[in-house]
Amino acid sequence: MSVARIDADILALKANLEQTSKTDLAQFNKTSDRLDKVEKAQTEPAAKLAKLSETVDKLRVTPVASAAAAAAPAAAKEVTGSISPPATAPAAAPKPEVARLPTVEGWVLRDVVNGAALIEGRRGMFEVYAGDPIPGLGRVDAIRRQDGHWVVVTGKGLIVAR
Repeated sequence: MSVARIDADILALKANLEQTSKTDLAQFNKTSDRLDKVEKAQTEPAAKLAKLSETVDKLRVTPVASAAAAAAPAAAKEVTGSISPPATAPAAAPKPEVARLPTVEGWVLRDVVNGAALIEGRRGMFEVYAGDPIPGLGRVDAIRRQDGHWVVVTGKGLIVAR
């Protein structure tokens, strides 16, 4: 009688083991599916950000090209008859020489890569290009090397590395 009881217990253990392994496999598959969804959810925004970054870079270049294209047809217009050509705007005031500009206090140039400068001020770090506005300083006139060092030229002065 005890052998029959042990056999029944073994059969019950085998059935429980099969049921447990099926349950574990189902949970493992669900977890794997969730992990795949999370990975996909992480890669999609990164791809969108990369695409947006490319679009922004193209837009930074496009206004310069479109302004040049708009100026060409205007210059190609003929002036006929007694109408005098429109007066040209007076030349912009000459900008002060870069070497004579003061250094801007409270701002530090951290790095320059591919025409972009990473600057740091009291309000945080900014990545700027020529033409970009800087809070409290106005627009970036240029990012260039001066005396072997990079500088960011603004209307209020130079941002230099320390």
